[in-house]
Amino acid sequence: MDLAIPRTTGGRLGLRHPELVLHLVKRELSSAHRFTVLGWAWPLARQLAQLAVLVFVFSSVLDLGIPDFPVYVFSGLVAWNAFSTGLSAASTSLIDQRHLVFQPRLPAAVLPVVAVVVPFVDVLMAAPVLLLMLIVSGELHATAFLFPLVLGVQLVLMIGLAWLLAPASVYVRDVPNLVALGLMVLFYLTPVFYSLHRIPEQYEWLLQLNPMTTLLDLDRALLLGLPYPSVAHIVGTVALAAVLAVAGWYGFERMRPGLVDNL
Repeated sequence: MDLAIPRTTGGRLGLRHPELVLHLVKRELSSAHRFTVLGWAWPLARQLAQLAVLVFVFSSVLDLGIPDFPVYVFSGLVAWNAFSTGLSAASTSLIDQRHLVFQPRLPAAVLPVVAVVVPFVDVLMAAPVLLLMLIVSGELHATAFLFPLVLGVQLVLMIGLAWLLAPASVYVRDVPNLVALGLMVLFYLTPVFYSLHRIPEQYEWLLQLNPMTTLLDLDRALLLGLPYPSVAHIVGTVALAAVLAVAGWYGFERMRPGLVDNL
């Protein structure tokens, strides 16, 4: 019996066959929400509950003085939750679905891609809520329709990271725990519920190293008319996403031959 994991043709097969990714995304969503009362509304319910807590704490208890705070937080929360949920799932995607990894006609590189695409369905469900909040707050700008482009850059960034983390987790089983720990720390180093401009100047560079900082600032510039990040930060973040995608593809191919012995 040949246990060799099929080649991914450079990891591109998942992107060249979107119908395969779409089928696995539907399968993943159906499995996650089967037999629940709210079904696919559960992710949105979780985001709204998180929004309610953050708005209560940081507008009623510890007022941060940010105008339209609910919209500000929700726009950041939607993007952050997709990032956090996707990378967490991607890090264990090969281990959790080892029965699919050995399928001869299914390239293993598709599984991390599916893991990061699934949370973007939650973004689609949250979009009407975000649009309604923008209309009610009187902050709907024409540039809001460019929001999906920023999400596209975020998705490319996540796919690159997913291709590195998924096989690395097979070799070193501590990686998923490190990812969970890193995401917890990164949440507080990402301006989801506060403004980067309220950070002491000497610490701003630390947050600027985080590409999600630029992506969230760009989201809010498009949605709320807030100041745009610098051109250098935007170009740097887009370039980082592209480099990580290539590095992830290369890294996955380098680690792929040894996956059989470690799964």
